[in-house]
Amino acid sequence: MTISKYYIDRAKYRAEDENGNVIWLEVDYWNNKYKVSSDNKVLNNFAKTLLNKKHRVNLVQKINQ
Repeated sequence: MTISKYYIDRAKYRAEDENGNVIWLEVDYWNNKYKVSSDNKVLNNFAKTLLNKKHRVNLVQKINQ
């Protein structure tokens, strides 16, 4: 059986700042949304970059190599 479509739906990432505080980044790739548990400019920008690269992108070529 060959997989013809493969997408990232949602992901949750753990980040820690210099003080050891944990900040959660939840990315909903399918609906092009994200949520950061604490306001953080770096993670907000990173989330936007992730969504630009992976929003409804078919990644099947990664499986069928």
